[in-house]
Amino acid sequence: MKKEIVGFTKPGKFLFFKTKPKPIYKEVPVSGEMSTVEVKTEGEEQIYEIKEGHKNETGFEKYLTKAISGHKGLDIALKEQGVVDPLPFAKRMFMLSLIIAIAVSAGSAILMISFQIEPALIIIMAPVLAIAGYMGAFNNLLVTPINKTKSVGKEIEKDVLFAARDMIVSMRSGMPLFNAMATISEGYGAASAEFGKIIRLIQVGTPTEQAIEEVSSKSGSRTFQRLMLQASTSIKVGADVVNSIQEVINDVSQERVIELRRYGQRLNAIAMFYMLFGVIFPSMGIAVAAIMSTFISIFTINNTTLIFALVGLGFLQFIFLNMIVSSRPAFST
Repeated sequence: MKKEIVGFTKPGKFLFFKTKPKPIYKEVPVSGEMSTVEVKTEGEEQIYEIKEGHKNETGFEKYLTKAISGHKGLDIALKEQGVVDPLPFAKRMFMLSLIIAIAVSAGSAILMISFQIEPALIIIMAPVLAIAGYMGAFNNLLVTPINKTKSVGKEIEKDVLFAARDMIVSMRSGMPLFNAMATISEGYGAASAEFGKIIRLIQVGTPTEQAIEEVSSKSGSRTFQRLMLQASTSIKVGADVVNSIQEVINDVSQERVIELRRYGQRLNAIAMFYMLFGVIFPSMGIAVAAIMSTFISIFTINNTTLIFALVGLGFLQFIFLNMIVSSRPAFST
């Protein structure tokens, strides 16, 4: 059973005020057949036909639905990319995750066999690695649309400030807002594409402020949202659009200068830890271990030990590289 809006109440009056119509909800069984629901509104009987195209969810579909709901913003990101129903997308990601899990399990088993590891340990580790590979792959694949939206937002952040300054120059020369946005709808990459969406909505008859709010609300760029919402607010209240946008540009420019200084400070700390854990400790550790192994027979250094040390060092390098890339400001990528 789920609730559906099947009608609205009639508008009424309370003293000198008018009450707005309220939606009427009805619990409707989820099925694939046509059903009839009776709704009474102020003594008048209304009959609505409701057709449900979804069947009862299975346990597998409930699992996928719960996984989708666990990622905030996934539904919005999928709709922006033209995917209305997220369930088929989740099913494709689930199958791909299973393939990755099987590949990880088989690859790790072959690798452990080549290193002559005990069969009992292989039997235990292969399923564990398969489960870990599935969970990691499924979670990462599910957030792919969100990451894609964020990457598009970063592309917009790179050029949106320059496009806004160009728009301000055009408007100060006497050009209307629509024409100014049309001039920057090309030449500024992803930022121009966002302004182009506004232009197309206005051309089909959408009011300017409504078109601006609709496009900016779906944009992944925070700067674009601030600029356009400020322009929309200025249009509604009749204020000067040029000065309003210019103030936002000045604020964003100052924030970017501060963010670049913070990034420089973070880089200094990351560089220090990288030299310590990525260069000094590994080189000195291997040298000390080689010397100690000649005096103390607790462990021996062979090709397998060196291979594991190399893999660990490569993983450490990847972590530091990821830290540097993730801490970089969006507008400088």
